[in-house]
Amino acid sequence: MFEIFTKEGLLGMLYFIPALLISLSIHEFSHSLVAYKLGDKSQKAQGRLTLSPFAHIDIMGFIFILIFRFGWGKPVVYDDRNFKNKSKGSMLVSLSGPLSNVLLAIILTVVVKVLYEFGIVADTVNSNVGRILYQILLITIQFNVIFAVFNMLPIPPFDGYKVLYYFLPLKAKMWVNRYERYGLIILILLLVTRLYVVLILPAYTLVNWLLSTILMI
Repeated sequence: MFEIFTKEGLLGMLYFIPALLISLSIHEFSHSLVAYKLGDKSQKAQGRLTLSPFAHIDIMGFIFILIFRFGWGKPVVYDDRNFKNKSKGSMLVSLSGPLSNVLLAIILTVVVKVLYEFGIVADTVNSNVGRILYQILLITIQFNVIFAVFNMLPIPPFDGYKVLYYFLPLKAKMWVNRYERYGLIILILLLVTRLYVVLILPAYTLVNWLLSTILMI
């Protein structure tokens, strides 16, 4: 939790909020864009086909993220009856959010690599503004990794659950349907006990290793 009334806390928020808004916006926009491309034209009417964070912020979820380091964006509501293949379409919409975060993390990592290669980083961090912008860039990369990995947890209502559900055999889907209503309880237990860290750590480490490899190329 941030000590927002201290100098260090305010400085942390200065880095934290832009990185959060960028990561959240690309995640929710990707959900909307894929749903739109698959036939759900209501996304345009809902104003979700934009990278503006104001279209994707849930006020309560945003406050929770700032205070508790856990929260949510405004859910993308779509009608799967508009998809040619309902189950596949829903899976692709769910996958698009985490995938967009991974792709953005890779792109920004390549940008950092290029800046290093041309010696721009050394010049940039010598100024206060440049140093802030560079820190925001690095934090944005980490946020996108966290968004991707966390949202791929196979627990309702996360994207990972919907992706996994698509690939399950029929009998497994029937079993999962009986226990889906307990997803929120499981999520709360994971957050309270911090067991979610154990679940996401392998994937988080793998993605960070990939990004580190890009930097060393």
